[in-house]
Amino acid sequence: MRSDDGRSVLSRVVGILRSFGEGNEDLSASEISRMAGLPMSTCHRILAALVEQGLLEKGAEGRYHVGLVLWEVASHAPRSVGVQRLALPFMHDLSEITHYPVHLAVREGLESVFIERLAPTDSPFERPRVGSRYPLHVTSVGLILLAHAPASVQNDFLAGSLRTYTPLTETDPVRLRKKLAEIRTQGFAVSDRQVVLDAISVAAPIRDWTGAVVAAISVNTPLGRLREKSAAHAVQTAALGITRSWQRSRSTDF
Repeated sequence: MRSDDGRSVLSRVVGILRSFGEGNEDLSASEISRMAGLPMSTCHRILAALVEQGLLEKGAEGRYHVGLVLWEVASHAPRSVGVQRLALPFMHDLSEITHYPVHLAVREGLESVFIERLAPTDSPFERPRVGSRYPLHVTSVGLILLAHAPASVQNDFLAGSLRTYTPLTETDPVRLRKKLAEIRTQGFAVSDRQVVLDAISVAAPIRDWTGAVVAAISVNTPLGRLREKSAAHAVQTAALGITRSWQRSRSTDF
């Protein structure tokens, strides 16, 4: 079935669901309408159906967030299940050692998708949450995934419009290419106030049994608390542990 503007009902639903990315965990109907490019009347109708089915939930203030049913479905994605199962013990150790949030992410197209998070109860950071999406150039996990992506992916990404989050967000393609080369050489990536001005993160690559980078793990710290060398060593150690577990399993879940 197609609507008057030629878009199928399914494409409209997907457009609404994709609005809940890049840290947009809590949205109003008007925000969703704008982001999905839909008239308010159409948006309200689809939102009501999604809430009824449990794919979205509507809070007391009339704002929407991802529902439990959608989380349950997403949690069974093969790639996510495989890497989460292998990574969780190492993520726990890394969080215990550093006392800061640890994140796991994979690449989907030109975005990094956060698929797991472990954080101390007194963590100063609430984001990124599981399910958050960010452009590849801003987070440390995204930089890792972009640095090890095929050349065609890098070219497509760097040829596009690069979003700015803070005054320090790097958006120059030439400087980013140089940064990606450095990341491949040193084996870790640092995101210094690229998304928010009060945080720094360090990430390292996770490889499958073929040597391909399939995910990235990171630790986030408040500004001024990071010792880059020790943080990089801790994250690389965790990533290596996950990689070796993956290589031993020779699973095809990814």
